[in-house]
Amino acid sequence: MVVAGALFSLLALVAAIVTDLHDREFPQAIGAQSSLGLDFDDAPFSDREAFATLAQLDADWNLGLVKIAPDLAGGSDERVFVALNDGDLPAAVRWFSGAGAGKVVGKERLVNSSPDGSYLVTGDSARLGDFESRLGSIGVRVTRTDASVTDSLQFAMREGAFGAAVLAAFALVAALALFWLSMKARSRALRVLGGCPALRIQAQDLGGFAAVIVLPAAVSMLAAVAYVGVFHGWLYVGILVKALAGLELGVIAVSLLVTLAMSASAWPSVTMLATRQPAVKRLRKAAVVLQTLTFLLLVAAAGPAWSAYRSSSATAAEMAQWRNLADQVAVQFAMSDEEMTVLEPQIGNLIKDAESAGAVAYSYTFSDEMWRGDLGDYSAVSFVNQRWLDLMTTSAPSDALTPVPYDLVEKMVTREFGETFSLWSRSQGAGGEILSGFGYLRPADGFRLPVGEGGGGSLQFLDDVLVAVVPSLYLTINDQNLTSMASTRSLLFTGVAATETLLERNGLSARALGNQGIKGELSVVYVAEEGVLRAQFMAYVVWLMNFALTALAVSFTIAAAISALITALLHTKRDFPLRLFGRPWAWILRSRVARELLAGAAIVALVALFQRPDATGALLVAALFGVFIVPLSHLYAAKWCFAGVSRRRM
Repeated sequence: MVVAGALFSLLALVAAIVTDLHDREFPQAIGAQSSLGLDFDDAPFSDREAFATLAQLDADWNLGLVKIAPDLAGGSDERVFVALNDGDLPAAVRWFSGAGAGKVVGKERLVNSSPDGSYLVTGDSARLGDFESRLGSIGVRVTRTDASVTDSLQFAMREGAFGAAVLAAFALVAALALFWLSMKARSRALRVLGGCPALRIQAQDLGGFAAVIVLPAAVSMLAAVAYVGVFHGWLYVGILVKALAGLELGVIAVSLLVTLAMSASAWPSVTMLATRQPAVKRLRKAAVVLQTLTFLLLVAAAGPAWSAYRSSSATAAEMAQWRNLADQVAVQFAMSDEEMTVLEPQIGNLIKDAESAGAVAYSYTFSDEMWRGDLGDYSAVSFVNQRWLDLMTTSAPSDALTPVPYDLVEKMVTREFGETFSLWSRSQGAGGEILSGFGYLRPADGFRLPVGEGGGGSLQFLDDVLVAVVPSLYLTINDQNLTSMASTRSLLFTGVAATETLLERNGLSARALGNQGIKGELSVVYVAEEGVLRAQFMAYVVWLMNFALTALAVSFTIAAAISALITALLHTKRDFPLRLFGRPWAWILRSRVARELLAGAAIVALVALFQRPDATGALLVAALFGVFIVPLSHLYAAKWCFAGVSRRRM
């Protein structure tokens, strides 16, 4: 019951995390009922018109729409909720976790934001279907998700960290079932000898196990409800109860099925008493299977846990880097290709103007996978300007980038990118001559430089990238390609107001475009919004994977201890006289320990065949844990049995 209580306490912790994730997706403080993902790429109107349409539909049907955006101005990782119309929403949004608070702000926050993204429905959702139909009819792609604790739990279980944690709980409860049956084995045989029907014995043992499992589950539920209600708010109790009940019922059901299966495999019999065999002998196979499975799960989870840690660390670094880009914006094009072609000279002058003020950053990366060429010793080549390096090395040491002599990379860059820069060139010069005027760098050991993906608007952190520093964007690249790069967010500008001033000065404001007969428009949008929001979800992953790995280690330890105990009970008649004779425990236990270590080595080799090479280190650490636990379990089990026989307790 104590171990089961600890198990369900851990499940309560998982349920609390699911509650937090559900609250993050559907904030309970503002009554979020549904989430809408809107994509206006195929819609025939500008950003300003898109927001006006949304605000009008929201007001007509009282949907209470709010757009989710990161709090770029606040310097935190929290989100702001932008109300499209005035309502009765609170100014601050309290989270279940209690860390920080979101804010509800007015629609002026959306002046420099794209209409694409996630929206929450906090009002009347009766006409939400009509809202979807209306947007779909004008070319807007709508993805709707209704608030559901069951869906949140299922989503969490599909994630490796959550699934591994629950799988560890199943392994632990299976170990408890094995322990329960091993302790009941002798009484089961005695009850059969006394004339009790075998089915009744099975029902009694199953019922007894259910009682010692259900009671801690109920206590854990009550304790979790009280804790959440008092320290987090009664608003979240309903979500917690649904999530925890689902987890507990699943674990209890699995535990009863496992207990029934193992109980059936060790059907009570008087034969063991008549032949003077230990009553737990029939559970030996189940114990071996359980120990094998838990060790397999442990070593299989070690690699993903380490990968999750590295991925989470990289994502945390990316989120911190997006923070440095909080005041960086991109120019978003809402116009036809023909109109973009007409404006190419003005876009070129805009970039020339911004470059002279040191207010434009550029990064375009050709990765080995994307380029499918031969980049030599590098996984990617990234063309950047000095402004990009200044932004990305703000907190890096002064020697974070190492110069690379041009003659060492001349052959590779000329072969791979000479023709490209011949096409991009403003002066129609040869690509090799243009490339020879660039400066070349590479990250120093231990430093990973953030570079922009080619036309993707996201960051890659690379330590084996060749960095080519373009001295002047305007003098190097022609207007057509500069316009293409600006439209794909490979060019970042500093400051909303400063960029709007640049647009005005170069005849690219909405009024100036209208005077030229251009129906489309250019808008200034923050580039850090999506990056920050995407990175926030990774906050739990590394912690959960470590928790799952720990739980699996505990499960394996228990399974190994029970298996060793059964083995020791079966070998007591052999071990006791040998120990009395003076044989050391290492000599007595060598054969059984060697068999299990060899089996464990085979499991490790099998897992290594199916995992990436970078997971080998974590896999070996898990294997060493097994090498330590198995001999120790056998040693303590044998000593316990020896002491029991010595005191005539067995």
